[in-house]
Amino acid sequence: MSAEIVVVGSLNMDMVVSLDRRPERGETVLGSDFFMNAGGKGANQAVAARKLGATVAMIGKVGSDVFADQLLAGLESTGVDCSQIEKVPGAATGVAFVTLDPEGDNSIVVAPGANRLLKPEDIRAREEIIRQAKVLMVQLEVPLETVKEAIVIAKRHGVLVLLDPAPAQPLPAELLGMVDYIVPNEKEIVQLTGVRVTDQVTAKIAAVELLRKGVSTVFAKLGEKGVVVVGANRTFFVEPYEVEAVDSTAAGDAFAGAVGTAIAGGKDVWSAAKFASAIGAITVTRKGAQASMPDLAEAELFMKKQAHHQG
Repeated sequence: MSAEIVVVGSLNMDMVVSLDRRPERGETVLGSDFFMNAGGKGANQAVAARKLGATVAMIGKVGSDVFADQLLAGLESTGVDCSQIEKVPGAATGVAFVTLDPEGDNSIVVAPGANRLLKPEDIRAREEIIRQAKVLMVQLEVPLETVKEAIVIAKRHGVLVLLDPAPAQPLPAELLGMVDYIVPNEKEIVQLTGVRVTDQVTAKIAAVELLRKGVSTVFAKLGEKGVVVVGANRTFFVEPYEVEAVDSTAAGDAFAGAVGTAIAGGKDVWSAAKFASAIGAITVTRKGAQASMPDLAEAELFMKKQAHHQG
């Protein structure tokens, strides 16, 4: 089956604890709520795009444990094509340990497990499914050489590449030179450019640096301060939506999934940024990763209400 969007990336089970403050070294603190939630940047972005109406296939690896079954069942129930996700005998499925403070900000520790076993040869074996896509979406929770192989194959076939450069790490110019759309937050853009981003002006300076490295379009995410979008011949700012943040987990993934869906659907960069900002805003108002992501009808209603409110 061909899909408009192919996601190469990670699948994790998120274990989330709410707490008043994070422990100091050697200290134990008591948390309050605990819940488990399907996550992993790749799987989150696949779910976000599928919920928004794109056809989506995912390439990845899980272990041979109960978490693997739960993650695959969740993806399949959303309508993501999981036929290219491999179960690895004897391996552990990736897990993420998430602490959530009263402001909805999170800190995350990831144990990659089977995600680490996704190799370039796995991607080469699935060249045909990438060739048929409109957009390839990648992140950095699987090995970098695997991400690069996926991008090389996409470029060979004229498929657009959307990179979410998270978790933050420096990236080689040859990889960035093949990226059509990149969606970094403030921390990630510092890693990529060395420019400290605090506002629209510094975001634009950092984005221009990424254009110099070969990226075509930059969506610089400034959290509650909005989004700066910079392309070769146009720069614009998307005002943030004012919402009550409950949990920022997967807001960036929801944003990326929305950008991918908009681009695959032929929308322009401005429309994609507005749409993705709305999706990210809705996601932070709910707890969890994939569970917090809106569908297309919710997104359209939210944008309509916001436009009416502003008007």
